Amino acid sequence: MKTKIILLTILIIGFFIRIYNSNYPPLTWDEASLGYNAYSIYKTSKDEYGAKLPIIFKSFGDYKPGVYVYLDVPFVAIMGLNPLSTRLPSIILGSLLPLVAFFLIKELLPKKTRIPILVAILITFNPWNIHFSRGAWETNVLLFELTLGSYLFVKKKYLLSALIFGLSLYTYQSAKLLAFFTILSLVTITYHQLLKIKSKLIATFIVPLIFLSIPLLIGLFINQNGNRLTVLSLFSYPRDPKQVTQIIGESSLFDYQIFHNPPLFFAHEFIIRYFNYFSPKFLFTDGDWQNPRHSAPYIGVLLYPTYLFFLLGLFSIPIVYKKANLFFFIWLILAPIASAATRDQIQAVRSLPMTLPIMYFAAVGLNYVFNIIAHHNLISKLAIVSLFGAYAFSFLYYLDLYYVHMVKRSPTDFLYGYQQTVNFIVNHPASQVYFSDFYGQPYIFYLYFSHYDPSHYQTQANLTSNSVDVGHVAQIDNIHFQGIDWQALSHKPNTLIIISLEEMRRQNLFTNPQYSKFIPLSPIGDISIYYAYLTP
Repeated sequence: MKTKIILLTILIIGFFIRIYNSNYPPLTWDEASLGYNAYSIYKTSKDEYGAKLPIIFKSFGDYKPGVYVYLDVPFVAIMGLNPLSTRLPSIILGSLLPLVAFFLIKELLPKKTRIPILVAILITFNPWNIHFSRGAWETNVLLFELTLGSYLFVKKKYLLSALIFGLSLYTYQSAKLLAFFTILSLVTITYHQLLKIKSKLIATFIVPLIFLSIPLLIGLFINQNGNRLTVLSLFSYPRDPKQVTQIIGESSLFDYQIFHNPPLFFAHEFIIRYFNYFSPKFLFTDGDWQNPRHSAPYIGVLLYPTYLFFLLGLFSIPIVYKKANLFFFIWLILAPIASAATRDQIQAVRSLPMTLPIMYFAAVGLNYVFNIIAHHNLISKLAIVSLFGAYAFSFLYYLDLYYVHMVKRSPTDFLYGYQQTVNFIVNHPASQVYFSDFYGQPYIFYLYFSHYDPSHYQTQANLTSNSVDVGHVAQIDNIHFQGIDWQALSHKPNTLIIISLEEMRRQNLFTNPQYSKFIPLSPIGDISIYYAYLTP
């Protein structure tokens, strides 16, 4: 009964943390795309381009797996198209993750241990998990699926496990590797048991999983669904030719071929990326330093005490937890591979599944400390109070960084002001509207916040593909999405110009005599990332 009360409390607190002030931070373009495509499916049974109930959504040309969109359809249907309805699938599954993790670890460990409940508590208050379960992030749904699929596998519910793992392949791009690695971890710890039920395993797990993978494989190798993987792959970015020339000039072609050849270059880049995910800079001090949208500033992706207990647990693993230790150690070692094989130096999004093994080893470390102090009443009480105080301060510090500093520190990275900008466009009709695309994909925010009729947009949807990265939509009705050349556009009559802060700076418009006529759209502090100008 006591455990049930604790779990219920964890669920309620976790849900509140994740749903509170659900409009914050502002929607990313990926969230807007997921929400609008859910809206389009609800209204027309087609995606924004008119494809009937696709399993992969073209979106910006990045071909998003479709599970999140379909999870979101009921919420959009009931609540309308808004940030809360868009984010609710992730909020709910992120709130349930601590419970599923509790039951998984309970199955893997001896009966009498506090580690499962410690893991549930740590996940509930972990910044990394909170950040991605407050937004519409497919990676958060993937982590829930990997955890649930593992639990069902350990419980010998192989068909259900295969269905969940199969579903994960249509949730997030990196699941193609992460699901395989998770299954590999499960097979490793249950190998001797599985040998006794080979026929059952093949019939109820392997065959269904292969069957579920077929549409994905067809899309990956025959259609364009694999283009995004090519764009993101580390191996699509060889060493700069100028650097090659310099290296050869410093030594010789023979030296280059032996010590600086492409395979060694890619291995070097991969290793750097891989170990970035275990670095104190990422976990402890800076978080995702490459993309401010992916973590709070001035802190790592873990609370300070959690990082210390993670190290303690990792290097003081009790032998009695052999099965769980092996499972989570394999998961921990393999989880960063999918992220390290991409062009990004660090990526908190793709590496989110690392949180489960990290929380497990942190719980082992915490449990180790509790066991040491258990027989010293006074020391035990002081230690528990100190631990609680350290965690409480660290969590409150994180909340301050998240709610007070995060968006203000980097409003352009958080795309602050898109909703207000679209509202301004809707409420100030003009013959022509030119909307800057400097910050990327303004068209999807226009569709989303104006609740643009999907059936109408499907007749004019036209994405210009880009072999380097995502594509571009140039126009919807009389609204043009492009870079703003002030001199060329300012003479057009009855024209609404939405210009970005950076374009204002680059074209020196803050010293322009007409600057007083520019309207800052949703300033945050003394910064507005968009300005409006309506010509006479």
